Amino acid sequence: MNRFEYFAPETVREAAEVLQAHPGARVLAGGTDLLVQMKERARTPDTLVDVRRIPGVDELRFDRKTGLTIGAAVTMRQVELMPAAQLHYTGLAEGARVVGSFQIRNLATIVGNICNAAPSADAAPGLIVHGAKVKIAGPDGRRSMLVENFMTGPGRTTLGTGEFVVGIHVPVPPPRTGSAYVRHTPRGAMDIAMVGVGAAVTLAAGTDVCQDVRIVLGAVAPTPLRAKAAERMLRGQRLTEGLIAEASDRAAEEARPISDVRGSADFRREMVWVLTARMVSAAFGNARERSGNKRRAA
Repeated sequence: MNRFEYFAPETVREAAEVLQAHPGARVLAGGTDLLVQMKERARTPDTLVDVRRIPGVDELRFDRKTGLTIGAAVTMRQVELMPAAQLHYTGLAEGARVVGSFQIRNLATIVGNICNAAPSADAAPGLIVHGAKVKIAGPDGRRSMLVENFMTGPGRTTLGTGEFVVGIHVPVPPPRTGSAYVRHTPRGAMDIAMVGVGAAVTLAAGTDVCQDVRIVLGAVAPTPLRAKAAERMLRGQRLTEGLIAEASDRAAEEARPISDVRGSADFRREMVWVLTARMVSAAFGNARERSGNKRRAA
């Protein structure tokens, strides 16, 4: 591992100033990706900026009017176990649950998973299907943008010099909305997704008609990919097994997989079809259950 300077700022402004003064700096929260990359010399930053002392970065809160707040230091394990996430943002909780081991999930952060910008990021589909936004701070103030637009390529984001993500906001899902996420890996555990699919379905009141739907494909394009043509096929339609199968065909056509040592492009495309059908059906089932669900989340 290369030598580096270490800073632990206690305010957002201080962190932004350090990041601006050291353009090669990397933000540290959980470090489960970054420290491994440094040990393998895949990344050699000259400065680390530990943001865990900044007030608010550990906030994990659900409000029935405003939605879910996830601070930059909130771990996968916290989201995985949060009752409100399990109920209202099922796809996100399921994505957090499959990352690494218990030890990794107790350190790895949701924000770090997004900022690492791997196409296979398990948290990304569950955030995107719920319209989540990253909250960004920097030398020029604060801004926010959709997670869907934040990642621009493998390992690349829209963050400018001095900017970092202080948290994520996920809006309250519309009534009768359900979501789901699943991935396929060569091994049963402790692996990254070869293909991941997240879906969210909102049903029109009192019917099984799809009022809205989002389908996000992971690990089959440079960034997590919305299957918008497949979504259009389902929106406004009564969801049947046949229609879901047709939409899954369309999603497979929209995917842009590559062949590598972990699997061929053809196999990945086939898995997109299989997993899309499963996740749309699962999200549909969750939405139907929620229409009569009287439970209140903690």
